[in-house]
Formats: sequence, structure tokens, C-alpha cells
Amino acid sequence: MTTRLRVLPLSPPPVHGETVGSYLNRLADANHLTIGHFSSLIGPSRQHRRDDNRVGYWTSAGLVRLAALTGRTSVSLIHSMPPLGTIGDPIRRLPLSATEEVIEPRRRPACRLCMARRHIRGLVVRSTPHHEGVCHRHHRWLLGDEQHSLTRLPEVLRANRRHQRIVRRGTHPTTALAYVDARDRLTKWFTNEVSSPPLQQRWNRRLNLLGEDPFGDPHRPSASRIELVTYPEAVVLTRLFASPHWRGHSRLPAEAARRLGIAPDQLPLSTSP
Repeated sequence: MTTRLRVLPLSPPPVHGETVGSYLNRLADANHLTIGHFSSLIGPSRQHRRDDNRVGYWTSAGLVRLAALTGRTSVSLIHSMPPLGTIGDPIRRLPLSATEEVIEPRRRPACRLCMARRHIRGLVVRSTPHHEGVCHRHHRWLLGDEQHSLTRLPEVLRANRRHQRIVRRGTHPTTALAYVDARDRLTKWFTNEVSSPPLQQRWNRRLNLLGEDPFGDPHRPSASRIELVTYPEAVVLTRLFASPHWRGHSRLPAEAARRLGIAPDQLPLSTSP
């Protein structure tokens, strides 16, 4: 059946890490097709969401047809969109939300300035691991829809460099789970105001530098804003939690306080996320 397929008039390349749904929608938009009709050329007609990365319903023939329509090889498509390489594998259902987040990173818009630089119009959604949550070319935060400028928050840029080094030197998924643990703890400390005054002062200063959230409650920052302003401290704890030496060590709370620059009695490390 693929011999009947011709390469689409317009076939933009996928962005590395782009979700399958995002790429299919971009192909459909570029060729003035509905997503339902375009997906019928590949297999069963579906209304793919742009953040959809599921391939459980795909067949190997569907991947071959997508390759024929785009004029690309299956290997190159899988390289840009790794979930396509799992077609036919059983879908794992894991009970822990943290584990699920590590296995399938959050899907967020790609850096809009990077896409504009590459002359890519429209929304591009990527699977964005935590350590890839910063665009260093344009100093943008990518783990939220607002894509805040980090020009006035250089400590976030430096923290991301450290985060990337932790991931390169660590073991997946240990380092990713360590970050999720650290982030969730800090979010609870921020929300419940159970952390030390120095930490709250740091976080409030960063919030003020972000400016007012036009769509949010000024007294209740969004989850993405909380993650951003607590990110440098989350990276500090990530390195600690990912260390085989410190995991389970009796002096872990004291060491965490030292690295965060606060008094040991100001760190509720034993508080569960």
C-alpha cells in the first residue's frame, strides 16, 4: 500500500524530542489537511492531540507509511521521536506518578525563539526531561507554558548546567527520580511555608523578578513558577539524593542544610512530599 503514497508537498523535519502528535499536526497544518484525514493516511483515523506521544495503537506498517509520506527513513523518524521505536512493545503501567514522569517526561512547548530561528511556524511540543528545561541560547525556562526569561535569574542558568552534569555522571532513572523527590519536597516547603526564612527570601526575590502572573493568583503562585524559583535548591538536593554515599546516611539532613546554606533545624527534610 505504501507504493501509492507520495511524499507530501510540504514535509518539515521533526524537532528532536518532538511528540508524535505534535509532528503529525504540523504535517497536517502545513498541507492544509485535517488531522483526522492525515492520520487515516497512516492508519486508523484519529484526532491526535499535539501532546500525544502514545503509540500503543500503531503498527509497523503505520511507521512505514509515515516515512513514505515524509520522504524520511523510519530510522531518522525514530531518532527524532523515540516512542516510534517502541511500536509493538507492551505498554507498561506503573503505579508511582514519579516513576511515570521519569519514564515519560513532561510534554511542553519547545523554545519559541529557537523555533522562530529555524523558521518553524506553529506550536511544537517536546518531551522535555527535567535537565533540559532551560534554553541556554535564549535564556528561557521551558518547564512551563510561560517560558520566562532567565536573564535576571542567572542562578537558574548555573543550576541547570550543574543539573546536566549530574545527569551525565549519574545513572538513569536514579538521578531523574532524585530530582522529582527534591522538587516535590521543595514545593511542599514553599507552599506550606515550613522552610527557613533565608530560603523563603530567595524564593520570594525570584518570584518578584518574574513579574506579575496576569492569569494567576498573586498570593498562590502556579506550580510551574514554584518549580522555577526553587530550582537551584532542587538541583542541590538532587545531587545529594542521587549520591550512593548520602542516600540513607544518618547525616543527610545536616549535609543538606550545609549545602543549602541554612541552619540544620530549619530543614524539614524528614517531611514526606
